[in-house]
Amino acid sequence: MPIAIDPTKVIEYVLLCDRDLPPEEQTMFELKVLTARELAKIEDGSARADVSGNIEFRSGTQVINILNVGLKGWRNFKDAQGREVPFRENNGAPRPENWDYLTPDWRRELANAVTEQTRVTETERKN
Repeated sequence: MPIAIDPTKVIEYVLLCDRDLPPEEQTMFELKVLTARELAKIEDGSARADVSGNIEFRSGTQVINILNVGLKGWRNFKDAQGREVPFRENNGAPRPENWDYLTPDWRRELANAVTEQTRVTETERKN
């Protein structure tokens, strides 16, 4: 039986590299479930063709676009000196420098997690 997706839901996510750490040492990322329109816009922007038919895949740009829409914050994210790195926003929108604190692998993992949040798991289906 289909179950409706809640587009207002925020899900907590821990990077794969942090999952073996004690919970108090893990960085917690807050991911938003994408609406159908947000996901469609992202999917439509993932490739571009020029007039001669050459296709350009814009995966790096799309990762940033996904994070701009789907990453709402983080907790317990620290720099090399152990200081908390604040999640910066302008009028509720993430500031571009946030993504500079994340390695390319982390950005891709988080973007994939954001786009996968629209899938309803068996556990959710049974609840």
